[in-house]
Amino acid sequence: MHVTKDSLGGLLFAAIGLSALLMSRSYPAGSALSMGPGYFPTIVSTLMLGFGVLLFLRGLRAPADDIPFAVAWRPLALVTAAIAGFAFLIEFGIIVSVTYLVIAAWFADPNRKARALIVLIVIGILVPILIFSVGLKLPIKI
Repeated sequence: MHVTKDSLGGLLFAAIGLSALLMSRSYPAGSALSMGPGYFPTIVSTLMLGFGVLLFLRGLRAPADDIPFAVAWRPLALVTAAIAGFAFLIEFGIIVSVTYLVIAAWFADPNRKARALIVLIVIGILVPILIFSVGLKLPIKI
């Protein structure tokens, strides 16, 4: 058996999907017409587990010349820091947390453009506000 990007990615997806599926077991799922708190996590984690298995199997069938690969550590670290920072900053509101998330992740792109950063920040702030605050009328801190 040889290791490829697809097989490693498939294992990661399958592990996350299985973990989420096991965690969501304690929540009542309800039905499609009357969804409970466990309905959506169960569906998403099952799909993620299935796609992870398919990706893993695809990776096993890959030709041997796909084996060598390098890990891009800088983007991996920056995107991880962006997500972790977003989780810690969400209590300060959507504007602060999304701005940090977009800026930190923007530095991970080697072909980044300053104009794109402004557009991404504006869209990144407006979309959650429109969906959660305006559309769903959830009491989120802006």
